[in-house]
Amino acid sequence: MVLKFRLISNEQDDFIRDFEILAEQTFFHLHMAVQDNLHFDKSQIASFFICSQDWIKEQEITLFELSDEESAKVITMENARVGDYIPEIHDKMIYVFDVFNERLFFIELIEKNKQEPSKQYPLCCFEQGQAPQQVYMDQLFISPNNGDSPLPDDPDNLNYDSQLFDDYIPDED
Repeated sequence: MVLKFRLISNEQDDFIRDFEILAEQTFFHLHMAVQDNLHFDKSQIASFFICSQDWIKEQEITLFELSDEESAKVITMENARVGDYIPEIHDKMIYVFDVFNERLFFIELIEKNKQEPSKQYPLCCFEQGQAPQQVYMDQLFISPNNGDSPLPDDPDNLNYDSQLFDDYIPDED
């Protein structure tokens, strides 16, 4: 069974992506398909949240387990098949692609179809609009020199407020 999901953004009104994935493939497969399609940095932390019909987060599926405790009962993307968690049309989930700033996509199961042997799943089957840009941790602290690159060309010109750091230098006694 092929599940067709629609992704929309609360940041970009015209952004839509539709992905098809086999029900027995994992959330990790879906994560990688989204990351590849949007040209995001795959090293960033991400999570899926299974949601109620009112978009209330109910269960998290993480990229990797962060807790050492066995009792945490963490579900990882690699171990969770999509069809086991999102079986019905109009089931919803949220994909948080920027955990630190709570940036996300809303995802809804919009169709269920038969598998086509000629297709490689998962795949993006519809694209509209520009995706929101992924923000890296270094961009939160460093201003780009010309807006084109996340880092300045001149490493000696980091464009940060040195006063911020000077205030925390202890006095030498």
